[in-house]
Amino acid sequence: MSTHPITEHNTKIAGAVLPWISLEELSDKAKDQLAQPRKRGVKRIACLYYGGTAFMHYVPVLKDGKPVFDSKGQPKRELVPTDDPTVMLKPLYDKALLDKVEIVWVRATSDAIDSVNGRWAHWVSIGNCSKLLYDHVDGFVVIGGTDTMAFLMAAIWFMFPNFGKPLIGCGAQVTIEDLGDDATRNFYFAILAACADISGAHLAFNQDLMHGLHVFKVRAQGFDAFTSPTRFIIGGYDGELRLNGNEPKRNGLVTGKRLIYRPYFLEGIKVVELTPATPSKSIIYDSMDSDCFALLLRTFGAGNVRNKGIYASELTQVEAIQKVHQRGYPVILGSPMMDGRVESPYATGAAVSPEIGGISGGDTCGPTLHVKAMVCGYHAWDHNNDRLDYDKFRRLMYEDHVGELTMSMAA
Repeated sequence: MSTHPITEHNTKIAGAVLPWISLEELSDKAKDQLAQPRKRGVKRIACLYYGGTAFMHYVPVLKDGKPVFDSKGQPKRELVPTDDPTVMLKPLYDKALLDKVEIVWVRATSDAIDSVNGRWAHWVSIGNCSKLLYDHVDGFVVIGGTDTMAFLMAAIWFMFPNFGKPLIGCGAQVTIEDLGDDATRNFYFAILAACADISGAHLAFNQDLMHGLHVFKVRAQGFDAFTSPTRFIIGGYDGELRLNGNEPKRNGLVTGKRLIYRPYFLEGIKVVELTPATPSKSIIYDSMDSDCFALLLRTFGAGNVRNKGIYASELTQVEAIQKVHQRGYPVILGSPMMDGRVESPYATGAAVSPEIGGISGGDTCGPTLHVKAMVCGYHAWDHNNDRLDYDKFRRLMYEDHVGELTMSMAA
């Protein structure tokens, strides 16, 4: 029997995962840092670096080994990830900030990457490294790019549902090499949060500490690139770390042996945004992609889809979803709102009814819904028959796994 394209694709992705089985895999510098006697009252924080803008550096653009110049005659430069902790930590050393904390620096992935290249293989590499170091440090800072940071934060929650220490995401809009950068500030903010009485994965960015299941990137420019519904902002930074009282607390009972670890994802979600520009038939065509096992629709408002055509024979979006469902192909409906929920009283919300067959995302929104679909896809994949078990996938999507779903759901 031939291998399904989804299985073959994800098997190849798995080849990029770093196992992080032993401390001997760490750099000599990191091993030396771990071997140092602990200082009384000083937290030890693992900084897991995988790339991103924060610590990128400029290099000249070359063509055939020669510099390329712009229209003004200036040499062109481009930003690329770096991996020199001496350079990256220098601003904190200069300000004596690292006298208050011990840093163990680890590049958690095989290469330092731009955020847009972040995939589940990188998430699992970071997860493997976190599991390895769990009993050796007091907290974690994960340093990467902003474009896929929200997906990483959600993925860590699904990998570690009982993580008893803080794991704080950190990135920047402006590289540390530029004047007026936000990299230094965000990095120190993240370190303070990693030392605090918090557990789980959260993002420290600009002035807000945001719960990792509810992070949304909303701006390409400016330091306030991320936001979160107010009720999921668990703290902030104004020169000092402040917590709002709604943060999950550290759990000292969770040791490395008791740590639950589920590094399971399946790439193959086709995401489509429904707009007035979207023909209904395209939903059917999108569901025929052999490299994807589910279709995730960003609907109108609270899970609404078009239920009326302009001309007599025109297929509606509701009818298209029903046809796809009858074929046994999952169609997930997600709210495009940051704090939305698929629970519509309108007739246009009928696509989630059992007769139509759309799968409601409930109040799981944004990157977290995408990651949840990847997790449920993995667990619903029938490895014996190399196909998706549709009923199991549907059932799993209606379950709350790590606190991502706060409303009651019925499949």
